[in-house]
Amino acid sequence: MDSPGVVLVSKYVSGKSTKFSKYVNYINRDEAVRTEKFQTYNVNKLDGYNQYMGNPEKSSGIFTQHKDSLSPVEKNQLKEIFRQAQKNDSVMWQDVISFDNKWLEERGIYNSQTGWVNEGAIQNSIRKGMEVLLREEQLEQSGVWSAAIHYNTDNIHVHIALVEPNPTKEYGVFTNKKTGEVYQARRGNRKLKTLDKMKSKVANTLMDRDKELSKISQLIHDRIAPKGLKFQPRLDTYMTKMYNHIYENLPEDMRLWKYNNNALNNIRPEIDSVITMYIQKYHPEDYKELDQSLKEEMEFRKSVYGDGPKQVERYKEYRKNKHKELYTKLGNSMLKEMAEIRRRESQSKQMNRSGTYAPSSVSNRQWDTKGRRIKRSDINKIKHALDKDYQSMKNMRKYQQMQYEMEQSR
Repeated sequence: MDSPGVVLVSKYVSGKSTKFSKYVNYINRDEAVRTEKFQTYNVNKLDGYNQYMGNPEKSSGIFTQHKDSLSPVEKNQLKEIFRQAQKNDSVMWQDVISFDNKWLEERGIYNSQTGWVNEGAIQNSIRKGMEVLLREEQLEQSGVWSAAIHYNTDNIHVHIALVEPNPTKEYGVFTNKKTGEVYQARRGNRKLKTLDKMKSKVANTLMDRDKELSKISQLIHDRIAPKGLKFQPRLDTYMTKMYNHIYENLPEDMRLWKYNNNALNNIRPEIDSVITMYIQKYHPEDYKELDQSLKEEMEFRKSVYGDGPKQVERYKEYRKNKHKELYTKLGNSMLKEMAEIRRRESQSKQMNRSGTYAPSSVSNRQWDTKGRRIKRSDINKIKHALDKDYQSMKNMRKYQQMQYEMEQSR
């Protein structure tokens, strides 16, 4: 079984914890002392590889959201911020991100022969990961963090501490599992989904994967299913029958015409069939490129997280969810066009009843609840609009790619 390239372990303590006090006390000490006394302020006993987290062989200096290193004055300022957080009974979260050194070396971030580490790349990846964490946990305005890179023989760790100088987390009532004592403390649990996103962002940044992930998003939302897409394909006889069968069996209440609505459970497989035929006919190369990109992303995630049974299921789930995202968008485009046709029919029916408009026998058949039909002229309008949107989308994508390359060359 392959070892994961990046592992995250997390824990938190209350403002009354002695670990919190000791972390504050050692913020402004030199790195040799902080390294030696690491265990006095570390709350995570094991790293992500189930190895005991003893004192690191050496440590980098403290870095923060905006600073690669801190002067003595800046260390004292940071210490005061953490002291204020403790005084106000903030939670202190400690996260340890562990990198497999071999994984780092394969990606040119570490050299085992010389001991060189691209500290700047690691610091940047942590900042990007913390941006995600703060946003997801609604701590962007209140959270302050510091971190340091710790060096060991097998794994390089980044030790992160996060506090709120002016806490926003509410109090809860808890029970000490060992003593049974009931006590009050601020809530510190974070969503597992948040921690996964943080870890993914760290790995993606180190691998410069953002461009690849952007490509997947562009394929789904720009090239195959651009915003404002009018689902108006030119259908063959079989597809036309399926299209009409879907239309005839939609609920009377058009507010239910949403792809993922439970009211469409029975008809959704037919919607998917039409979408599949549409993709095969109009976007076979785009879809092939999308699927290849998803497979590459799954392989990347395998290298980051390992290939255990749970991890493999998560990779498959990622690919499945991206396909669902595409089908949802195209399905809603189709249903939106059908809703427009239904509204036009309803308007024509009202005009006929008022005596201001005399529909043909064909139109009369369209108004019947059980016998509605979509005319080929409707479908041709749909295809024309789709072609126009698709060409516009391709031009926009070329412009975005040019902008990205210009930014990268600066």
